[in-house]
Amino acid sequence: MLQFALGASAVKAQAAEDQATKSSAAANAVVSQVAAQLAGYHQGMVLSSFLKLKPVGELETQPLVADLRKRIQTAQNISAVLARPLPTEILEPLFDIDSLFKILNTSLQDVEEDAEKIVTQHFKKPGYENIERWVSDGLHFDNGLTCPYCSQETSNVSLVKAYRTHFNKKYEELKSKVALLERGVLTRTSESIVDMIELAVSKCNATISVWSVDHNLPTVTFDRDKAKEDMSALQTYLLLLVRAKLNKPLEPFGSDDEKLFATTQWLNVLSHIKRTNVQVSEVRKDIESYRMGLQSENIGVMSQSIINHELAVARGTVQVTTLIASLNTAKKDAAEADALKKSARATLVSQMSQTLATFQKSINEILQKFGASFSIEKMDANFRSGARSEYGLSLRGMSITLDGTPRFATALSEGDKRTLAFAFFVATVTSDPELKNKVVVIDDPMCSLDVNRKTQTIGILKSIASKAEQIFILAHDPFFIRDLKDTLSIKGAPALQILQLRHAVDGYSDLAKFDPDQECESPFYRHHRIIMELCAGVPHDNRTIAKAIRPFLEGYLHRRFPGLIPKDLMFGQIVGHIAAAQPNEPLYFAHTLLNELQELNGYAMQFHHDTNPGLCETIPVVTSELIAYGQRALTLVYRGAA
Repeated sequence: MLQFALGASAVKAQAAEDQATKSSAAANAVVSQVAAQLAGYHQGMVLSSFLKLKPVGELETQPLVADLRKRIQTAQNISAVLARPLPTEILEPLFDIDSLFKILNTSLQDVEEDAEKIVTQHFKKPGYENIERWVSDGLHFDNGLTCPYCSQETSNVSLVKAYRTHFNKKYEELKSKVALLERGVLTRTSESIVDMIELAVSKCNATISVWSVDHNLPTVTFDRDKAKEDMSALQTYLLLLVRAKLNKPLEPFGSDDEKLFATTQWLNVLSHIKRTNVQVSEVRKDIESYRMGLQSENIGVMSQSIINHELAVARGTVQVTTLIASLNTAKKDAAEADALKKSARATLVSQMSQTLATFQKSINEILQKFGASFSIEKMDANFRSGARSEYGLSLRGMSITLDGTPRFATALSEGDKRTLAFAFFVATVTSDPELKNKVVVIDDPMCSLDVNRKTQTIGILKSIASKAEQIFILAHDPFFIRDLKDTLSIKGAPALQILQLRHAVDGYSDLAKFDPDQECESPFYRHHRIIMELCAGVPHDNRTIAKAIRPFLEGYLHRRFPGLIPKDLMFGQIVGHIAAAQPNEPLYFAHTLLNELQELNGYAMQFHHDTNPGLCETIPVVTSELIAYGQRALTLVYRGAA
């Protein structure tokens, strides 16, 4: 172990130190020479910062530099820029839908009923439709004595008296309000309102364009055509209601649904303005942010940034790139030479003590993982009869030496000795700096190890496998091989193959693939697998599968009712045992399976020696029939029912 840890490495380290010193001096001279050549390319910036710059092309940096110069110019004239007006949101037009419908809903309740009845009947005469407004207007010329049309006396005409009562002062007030509705609707739904909004949007965009000279801003939009279309639809709808009211002022018009429709339509008109105002608000926020940024602009920083961009262009030239590559190569050579020199010097001084201490620590850590009751101690080196190492054991607080009493040969069991040897081997392997280029072969690591040490061994083998170029592990225990396979078969791990030695002709052996999962599976799982594979179309020996149906079902019943079915019963006896179960017993729940179990047993028993001696091997197995019964057995187990 000492030769492995030290050996020729100390001699190599000394030679490497001499060579590294010479290489370091030469490389540092090249570094100074190349750095002097680079000095003319990074004026205004230290070399370390210049080397960190990301190289850029001149075409790539031109717009950035131009933008910086523009920002500097704007920052120098910041007072005038900040005095520019800001775009304002468009004022929304007003339309009191509630007041309009309040008038439309108004009717006269205090007009004399007889007068209203007489006038209404008169107006219903054929040819007198829509005459009410005409009569109302005519009463302005009635002096109470004679007809304004024919000069006949009207003082005693009952119909004229009814007119006077019908069209009283209150009615006149209502009619006056109704008469104003049409003009109000036409005014508030005029296309000129949309035109005024569009003009306001144009003024807003003109304000934005003043800022766009220095800062990229979008223009705001307004859907004039759709707004006019919605406004026109609202106007048409409201005029129908207003004109109906004009013709019959006493009747209420405008239901809740009609009012809701009118309100919705007006909101549609306003929605175009709101969408425009959202855009105005976003542009205004952008301008405000730009204004704040202008106030924090630092002309000195921007000027330095221009210098940095220009130096970044120089950083990307062929001449500079070539010099930097040479500089990096020289620095790397110098660093590597210096590192080799320091490493060799340190190794000559401390290699023996450090290496042995590391080995002692590593070995004891492995022994602790294995749960060993002993550890190694006093590991040291000497040069008696050549370089060699020596160590002692600490067992339950007592020191044990190679030649003392008690001795190594009698103090440790065979398992402990193998554990100690394995710990030495693992420490040696894991400390090898060239392990990634080596193949590790381990023969039967599980011999004489208890369960805990087997588990720890698997973890150690996994660690070695992840570091070595390749690992071979020979073992006899299929369960250990299965557990090791599960541990090593992880996503991204190197390819894993499991092979077994197999007898060949003439007393030779060859290698064949080995499936530890199948080797370790219980009879129940094996019977399940081969029946399932047959039903899935995988070729198998039919007679073997026919014999597997009964033990497969037995295994299922024992697992479903653990401890309730005697283990020495054959399948037919198990069926009878279930049939005898009482309702208060768990086995009673299997009564629904009895018919199916009996039919399956009737088929499978003919292939078993205990139920069909002498003939079981001669009865032909029909594949289609076997598949049908195999599927029935699987279905019963999967569903828990026939």
